[in-house]
Amino acid sequence: MFRPMRRAAFFDLAHPERPPNEDVALRDALENHRAMGDLVVLIVDALRPLPEKLSTEGTLLRLPASATCDRDKCTTVVEAMTRLCIDPVSCFGYGDLCAGTGLLSVVGNPRVIACSAKSGRLAQERGWPVIMAPSSV
Repeated sequence: MFRPMRRAAFFDLAHPERPPNEDVALRDALENHRAMGDLVVLIVDALRPLPEKLSTEGTLLRLPASATCDRDKCTTVVEAMTRLCIDPVSCFGYGDLCAGTGLLSVVGNPRVIACSAKSGRLAQERGWPVIMAPSSV
């Protein structure tokens, strides 16, 4: 049976609090994907609450409490794409490099929320676009 290709956008929210301007950048990206009809997947730690400003509609993917490293996150995302029958090449991933590269390395369209100058340089070296948060000034 023919199944149309479905896209998904994975948002890594499983890391410490971000500055409010980064939440604005993520929220804008989330709304753009939703408007395009993409499946929006919010990834959070099992023990951390979902950030209120980003808790709009979306599929919630909680990492198991036993998840301790970036590889666990990567495995969880790959398993989700497999269960949803979504081609990783058509997926987007949003996250910061301070939390690791796992999510960004398993999707075809990684987007970096830069948390430091070093992460911005690493993103540039890998050819990954950097989402610039609006200035908080």
